[in-house]
Amino acid sequence: MSSSLSAVRTASKSIDGLVQQRYARAVAQGALLFTESSVYKHREQGEVFEVRYVPVLAKKPSSKPKEKQHTKDFVNPFLPYDERLHVKRLGTSHHLLLNKYCVVPHHLLITTAEFRQQGEPLSELDFKAVLETIDSLSSRNIVFYNSGEESGASQPHKHLQVLPMPEYLDAPPS
Repeated sequence: MSSSLSAVRTASKSIDGLVQQRYARAVAQGALLFTESSVYKHREQGEVFEVRYVPVLAKKPSSKPKEKQHTKDFVNPFLPYDERLHVKRLGTSHHLLLNKYCVVPHHLLITTAEFRQQGEPLSELDFKAVLETIDSLSSRNIVFYNSGEESGASQPHKHLQVLPMPEYLDAPPS
């Protein structure tokens, strides 16, 4: 493949501009609630860890995702999702959304298009959605999955989180 064709192919598959555009629009429309946080770097045995302190989460009520969905006031934020937060469809099985409660700009969520339990093991389709997402972003990202209440999961609808990796890190944190 020629280098010019390769450059065009890479540029056409990048969704960076789309994410930035949707983020700016969602902020202007009040669809995002940016949560202030403080970052601390901790060095342990030669490794640098980034710890993000989010004071508002201390006030977050304890949540059991499986029980939450059976309460009469439960509203699934991903079905239907807020159109102002939608970035793109990922195949037929997932959506890429902006995180309404972001702790960093461009904090994304990969959500299942149909309801799946958050505690379920990740499927091949979940991994395909992750690969499609990280392959279409030019920056490096960290993807994680809170799969139970002990890990901080608060929504019963299956979703993975995608955070841009800070530029000062030359490798994913340990």
